[in-house]
Amino acid sequence: MKNTILLIDDCEMMRRFLAPIFKDNFQVIALKNPMEAILWLKTNPIPDAILLDYELPEMTGIELLKHLRQNNQWAGIPVLMLSGVKDTERRWQCIEAGANDFLAKPFHPKELALRVNLISKPTAHFAQANA
Repeated sequence: MKNTILLIDDCEMMRRFLAPIFKDNFQVIALKNPMEAILWLKTNPIPDAILLDYELPEMTGIELLKHLRQNNQWAGIPVLMLSGVKDTERRWQCIEAGANDFLAKPFHPKELALRVNLISKPTAHFAQANA
């Protein structure tokens, strides 16, 4: 059985770009908003990692991250925050809120794969993105 990555990004183009990076070794669940993610988490096994966009409808990615960290069941899920804003303050906010890592867009797929590998559960084996 493949490990699972939960990808939360409201941009369809980003979901289509990111999902294939991990498809060979992971089941990628791509969702477009935080409410879908919360519903999915309530009814499915805990994912091995979450890729979470900062700018989302209904609530920001950082608000969802704080919600995850306050829930005992989800608090330990590794989270990599993604943002189109290359702002040091935004990076600090995400890390202070409990993100395991932060990556500014645009990024190289190989860097994404390596960063996810660093934050993931020890049993997960992540694909190396094509250079």
